Amino acid sequence: MHGAVVESIGSGIALGRVTGTLDLDEIAAHFGVSRSLIREALRTLAAKGMVAARQRSGTRVTPVQEWAALDEQVIRWRAAGPDRFKQLHDSLEIRERLEPLAARRMALKQDEEWIAVLRRATQQIDQAVTMRDQRLMASADTTYHRALYLGSGSELLAETSETVHACLWIPDFQEVQRFNPQTPQRHRRLTQAIVDGRAEAAEEACVEVIMLTRLVFASAHEEIVRARSRSADRRPAPRT
Repeated sequence: MHGAVVESIGSGIALGRVTGTLDLDEIAAHFGVSRSLIREALRTLAAKGMVAARQRSGTRVTPVQEWAALDEQVIRWRAAGPDRFKQLHDSLEIRERLEPLAARRMALKQDEEWIAVLRRATQQIDQAVTMRDQRLMASADTTYHRALYLGSGSELLAETSETVHACLWIPDFQEVQRFNPQTPQRHRRLTQAIVDGRAEAAEEACVEVIMLTRLVFASAHEEIVRARSRSADRRPAPRT
């Protein structure tokens, strides 16, 4: 129940439905749970920066600038809100800086376990594009890019892997079929550079992969916007 309450309040805050000072009695009555459970749920959200307790003024929803932007749940909640496209753009900018570094470090470290994961994910990406299997593509692509961070040998980069995972699973973009014939080719080139231990080549190949990712997501964004615009145009005009 704790998780359900955190999920409901957190997503409500991200969507702008829950604002201002929170009434613990009202929330407890809504969920049919105790005040202590609500307080525990709010402590979880406070750790994510989404609420703050103040003496005398109670617990208030905080501005978005104070939220833990790299938290996996916060990313997922914001992905359903009005800031989802900005969030995706920001995440791609971070990946453009960090992922090539992760690829370089992975090529130098030569961790056999994570290289094996990378190889399997590369094959699955190839298969997904051939079969035009969106679910397999999302799963394989997520596994691949997480492996870059986790196989880098850097604890700080490894921490970023869950952020990447959350951003790749933003629901809007899972609704759009995005298959580019260059995707398997660029991932194979990056994988081979890492397997060969060619750090500079791995870094350069990773830059190319991220560039393609930005183009793919930009195209998906435009498609979503056009689809919503068409849907709005088909709505009947309000009566006067």
